[in-house]
Amino acid sequence: MAIFHFTVKIVGRSKGKSVISASAYLNGDVMKNEETGRISYYTSKKEVVYTSLMMCENAPPEWLHVPEENIKRFQQSIRYKRADDKDAALEKFKITFQKQRLWNEVLKIEKNADAQLGRSFEFSLPKEWSRQEQIDYTTEYIQKTFVDEGMCADWSIHDKGDGNPHVHLLVTMRPFNPDHSWGNKEVKDWDFVRDTDGNIVVDESHPDWWQDKKNPDRHGIRIPVLDENGVQKVGARNRKQWKRVLTDATDWSNPKNCELWRSEWAKTCNRHLSIDNHIDHRSYERQGKLKIPTIHEGADARKIEEKYLTGQIWNGSWKVEENQMIKKQNALLQKVITTFGKVSGALSIWKEWLNDIRRKQRSNSHDGSNDYTDRGTAEYHGRDASGDTGKGREADVLSGAGRTIAAIRERIVRAATNLTGYRRTVDASGRKDRPDTETHRRKSAMAGIGTEIEQREPAIAETEQRITELEQQLEKGRLIDERIKKLKERRSTGRTANADGADAGRTRPERPDYQETESAARRIADLEREVKQREQSREHSSLKERLEENKRIIAERERENAHRKGHDRGMSR
Repeated sequence: MAIFHFTVKIVGRSKGKSVISASAYLNGDVMKNEETGRISYYTSKKEVVYTSLMMCENAPPEWLHVPEENIKRFQQSIRYKRADDKDAALEKFKITFQKQRLWNEVLKIEKNADAQLGRSFEFSLPKEWSRQEQIDYTTEYIQKTFVDEGMCADWSIHDKGDGNPHVHLLVTMRPFNPDHSWGNKEVKDWDFVRDTDGNIVVDESHPDWWQDKKNPDRHGIRIPVLDENGVQKVGARNRKQWKRVLTDATDWSNPKNCELWRSEWAKTCNRHLSIDNHIDHRSYERQGKLKIPTIHEGADARKIEEKYLTGQIWNGSWKVEENQMIKKQNALLQKVITTFGKVSGALSIWKEWLNDIRRKQRSNSHDGSNDYTDRGTAEYHGRDASGDTGKGREADVLSGAGRTIAAIRERIVRAATNLTGYRRTVDASGRKDRPDTETHRRKSAMAGIGTEIEQREPAIAETEQRITELEQQLEKGRLIDERIKKLKERRSTGRTANADGADAGRTRPERPDYQETESAARRIADLEREVKQREQSREHSSLKERLEENKRIIAERERENAHRKGHDRGMSR
């Protein structure tokens, strides 16, 4: 089954990241950082099954040129001579050389110590796709979402054969000008007065109104720069100073883009997947699903768990342990939700049948010859047009079942909420390099999850028992409905003329169809009384137990008071 995984990160100097090293990793190859002279080796990565470089329209075309001397040098290398497919090895070398040129050019233009060098993506591929489909659909998505917007895309597909194919993608963050030179990430502009919705206020009569002569669309009321006395500051050439702001020249760094990129990938996958395998980029909470999300384990956590299972280490991964508990609770919740949906659907159908019985009760015959014109009205039978009973009479025969199902739903929501709180506690304290106190908090939270699951299992068992009782009641109702259907079939097929005449001559209490529907109604009423009696019996037993407990407590207090009085009397002597 396809899963959704899509992460976005920034590769920047401020965190000590190297965009050359990141590109070498996703390509599984060797790259040299011309700025530092450092060489990144990732030739041992065998899971790289496909790699590609997609340049935007305004990128310099000469960056794709690979010099002949570099090609000859590679053909003399050991890697080329040992390669099984020499044409494929040479093609990959050319692509890697082009990527190395691209990112070294990025390093030349990004000179700040806190510069953002590239944007990194990692997203999973559906296992249902073939390799060629994975390549074609990913290329379509990257071309439409990134390259057409002016970014250069460096991406590869990784697949270890463990059922987790995924894409690593690096895109540039600085645009290109039409003349193939680097553009600006940000541009300085006047800070204009805006309304509550964030729109620029337009008032040409304002004394601080400004409009660009070359570009009339740039206009607004400028905001002056004031000193401590509230007077507008003046520059060295006696020019008034106005507030300026840095604006994103491309809008690529807008936080809303992350949601857009994720949703576009989900749409791309769903266009080429069956309905049963559709994915959703939203969280369980946004989808309205009653399910606890698991945490990302990662390769390191799985390796730790493998060593633990083989007996090489004493402790396993806390991430794997937590996910096992969450999956166990999700299985219990899913089991109850499935049964709940089945019973709710059957209950709705049965209520429709029940209303049909009530509408037809005492107001029709098998052939319609004795039906009343006011059938189903409130005047004759004390009902309205919908078939519901009038004032003072219970309309829903299975109202007790409805309340029971509502209580089940509330219990499920409460269980999921409590366990989600535990999950967040563990996730928050499960950071790397956490101190001993954080470890203690994590262990306490894990113990809380285990306790919660143990407490929920009896509640789930009780809920299943109550659902079974409701199913039994619905089964009784189904048998009654089958008998009603048989009566309808007898009316539809028709009877002989003598039988019809005999039935028509009978009085209404003697008619077979009336007797059957009357019997069905009596059985339904008996079921309802039985449900109410069980509820009252449980309430009575609960009150009786509490009364006995109060009597026991009062007796103990009386004995303690009597003992205390005797002790005080002895002390006074």
